[in-house]
Amino acid sequence: MQESHKPMDRMESALQNEEAKSMCPASFARALRISEAALAEVLGVELDTLQRRSGDPQVQERLKPFVSVLTQLLMLQSDVGLAAGHMKATPIRLLGHRTLLEVVRDGEAAKAMRYLQTLSSGQNG
Repeated sequence: MQESHKPMDRMESALQNEEAKSMCPASFARALRISEAALAEVLGVELDTLQRRSGDPQVQERLKPFVSVLTQLLMLQSDVGLAAGHMKATPIRLLGHRTLLEVVRDGEAAKAMRYLQTLSSGQNG
């Protein structure tokens, strides 16, 4: 059971901002292989806010569901590059032909998490 948490632990520790003990948006953007400007747009914050005040509660609160979905996805696909590609580029029929990134952006992270939990329990998506 402990083994299944390793990808999540690695992702969370990789995204930690050492000084502020918060998630680092720049690291998350790199993990997804998108620009910080693209991440700011997805999060609905100004690029300047994302870069200069990454520990801001608004930035952290908006980033949290994206990190949660990616870490859940890493439970199914331990390669960060493949998981990030899937999160950004794979439209999912059960989610209205939207990608996981779009679903979370649209405020439906719980729906994305349920979908991933269904897959992890062995059902087809």
